[in-house]
Amino acid sequence: MRGNVLLRTGLLLLILLPIGFLLLTPPLVRCLWISRSASYRPLAGTQDVYIHQAATTRQENQLRQHVVTARNRIAWFWGSRHGQATLIYCPNQTDYEQYCDGGEGAGCSLGLPWGDSYLILGPDGNNADVIAHELCHDELFARLGWWRVKRQIPQWFNEGLALMVDYRFSKPALWNTPRRAGKHTPAESHPPPSPTHQMMRLTDLETTRDFFGGDYMHTMLAYQAAASEVAHWLSVVGKAGVPVLTDAVAKGADFSDAYRQLERRRTGK
Repeated sequence: MRGNVLLRTGLLLLILLPIGFLLLTPPLVRCLWISRSASYRPLAGTQDVYIHQAATTRQENQLRQHVVTARNRIAWFWGSRHGQATLIYCPNQTDYEQYCDGGEGAGCSLGLPWGDSYLILGPDGNNADVIAHELCHDELFARLGWWRVKRQIPQWFNEGLALMVDYRFSKPALWNTPRRAGKHTPAESHPPPSPTHQMMRLTDLETTRDFFGGDYMHTMLAYQAAASEVAHWLSVVGKAGVPVLTDAVAKGADFSDAYRQLERRRTGK
């Protein structure tokens, strides 16, 4: 009898927890229903891309081109593309805030524990760099899963990796040519910290709150530290090291151990 009660309680929790989760995050509910929204339509010639009805023909053509460029960039960087996120373009800030809580930045990513993910593009997000940046986050989720990324991958690596395909911040020429072993050169596309601001430590940028929890200068320095570290790592292991690393973590390896081991193999240390 008690076993039946526990079973019913467990099943009830399995039903109520996802519902409660969605009720607490209206943007996710809107994303899940995007295909039924009267305000959005699929972008012709693409897959899993929705555009607001208010978008102009010029914006539509630009988005189509930028999505192709960004997806190709992800396939080149990772070796293949596993992510299947749904993209939603909001050309107006008011609409963007309905799908991206707070409406900050040019784009944001929303993911669900069971695998669905959505990339929201704001008025400034119709850009190949912004789209590639968000797609890189999605690629990491697709290869490792929501839970493993949240629990095992430090935020500095997640953001630093995305900056490598975001050419507003980093060009492949800065890290795609192997450097001499042991030589750590920060990404030249990032200016050095001002005299009043020291480079942030990676150990202080492990979680999302660590990374984004401060003011604007804090976040910019966090991006700088993340980009510098990942650019250096890539200059040693090469971009082929990225899927090797994620495969190792997916099989149970500790991220830090696998990350440093790949670097030591190339440097001989």
